[in-house]
Amino acid sequence: MKKKITGKIALILAACSIVGLSGCSGQSASSGAAAGSSSAATEYEDTVNIGLAGDPAYLDPDQSSIGPTEATVMQQIYQGLVTTSADSTSIEPDLATDWKISDDGLTYTFNLKPGTKFSDGTPVKPEDWVWSLTRARDCDTSEYRFIAEEIKDVKADEKTVTITLKYQWAPFLADLCNFNMVVGCKAYYDKVGGTEYAQKPLGTGPYMLKEWVKGSSLTLVKNPNYAEFGYPKTSTLKFTVIPDDNTRLMQLQSGQLDVVGDVPYSQVDTIQKDQNLKVQTFKSTQIRYLILNTTKKPLDNLKVRQAILYATNKQEIANLVATKYGQPVASVLSESQGKWFNSDLKVINYDPEKAKELLKEAGFPNGVTLTISVSSGSQVYQQIATLLKSEWEKAGITVNIELLEKAALSNKFQSLQHQATVLQWVDDIMDPSEVSGWIADYDQSHAWYTGLKDQALDDLNAQASKEMDETKRVTMYKEIQQKISDNSNVIPLFRNDFVYATSNKIQNLEVSPFSVMRLKDIQKTK
Repeated sequence: MKKKITGKIALILAACSIVGLSGCSGQSASSGAAAGSSSAATEYEDTVNIGLAGDPAYLDPDQSSIGPTEATVMQQIYQGLVTTSADSTSIEPDLATDWKISDDGLTYTFNLKPGTKFSDGTPVKPEDWVWSLTRARDCDTSEYRFIAEEIKDVKADEKTVTITLKYQWAPFLADLCNFNMVVGCKAYYDKVGGTEYAQKPLGTGPYMLKEWVKGSSLTLVKNPNYAEFGYPKTSTLKFTVIPDDNTRLMQLQSGQLDVVGDVPYSQVDTIQKDQNLKVQTFKSTQIRYLILNTTKKPLDNLKVRQAILYATNKQEIANLVATKYGQPVASVLSESQGKWFNSDLKVINYDPEKAKELLKEAGFPNGVTLTISVSSGSQVYQQIATLLKSEWEKAGITVNIELLEKAALSNKFQSLQHQATVLQWVDDIMDPSEVSGWIADYDQSHAWYTGLKDQALDDLNAQASKEMDETKRVTMYKEIQQKISDNSNVIPLFRNDFVYATSNKIQNLEVSPFSVMRLKDIQKTK
């Protein structure tokens, strides 16, 4: 089974949440023209300014603390063999032209695009592919090395990369689309060392790093050696770090920022009333979850966790927090994952009296007291915690809300010192194995920081990833979703679209359901 040291990283704290999360199948209202088809009469700015809620910790795909902030910036800098399609429904070539899979499903051979160079003009060499993909598997600092764990061997020459797996692994092509399965320059790493490599990336993507003022901003500029002619469309991307939701909005209104993502839904009306701004929504795989630490009493008791489920008004939370952009959910898997989604799971109706009965059966006739720890920088998470407090009190559950900075909150739940917290997840790949592994495989994240050991669930999850019959896999993942629901340690609250606020001058913003900002097409009219 796959191993992972600490937390997902596409599991997203609101404080860590970046400009925006994802969603590609929802087209922006202003993305009318196809990429590159701008009118000859239209003039464009050289720079697009994007607001970030947090400063990246690293720009090395094999470091720890890779969250949406880090991933969004890195995905402009690095490339892999394959990538998800623009509509996020298929896998297509990136630095490979095509590939073939052996009959036994263990060997993948990729034909490479010729002449690929890093942004400093250095040719990509066979040793770069071997080093990069084995490092993705073996790097001790990487929280995502589980993605590459199935790799047995990597060989490369000037024309091909051949990857041999230890065992059949159904989601392997999807895994190769992840942000850590990219090519880096071995000679550059050997020259500068790991510390500098994590701060000064060198890739083959549309942009390269020009300047990074820690805690303030990052500036990316056009890669002169990018293989795709005519791209990127904008010469410079400036990411400005602004942790506070309200401050980001004010800077958008003043014209200091052009793009802001993960917009609090309470701000949407204000944005829509501003004639200089527009709201853009994108389909997403984002779900907000209640995380219950089963190593802490009374949450080690299943009936207490079930009482919390009945005491949680998911419909109210979705309506008040996400407004028209969200809806309550029962499964931990996003409906955007299509056939893998278990539609048989139904949202439990709010029933505080039933919750009281369950607490009494659990031995707590006078109720329980719990602490919910959430990010101090996010209106969304504070709203959710406040609503939970109100709803749970009607069921005899007293709530203390603890507001913590990003680092302190992360340390608390990763060390299983919390009682309850609210986190979010956005899938990175077109396969259910990632989120199911994050919850079912205890070794990845202590069952998403809940500390629940369910060996039968863990075993089923491992089997599902190795099953090559897709029909059987679908059945397995639906069963996994049911079992997680029965455990009530990870309680999905609501799903939502990704909501971005932009200047009216912004064109061709694309965001995928997997938290990928596609910025090589973005432009700003003068």
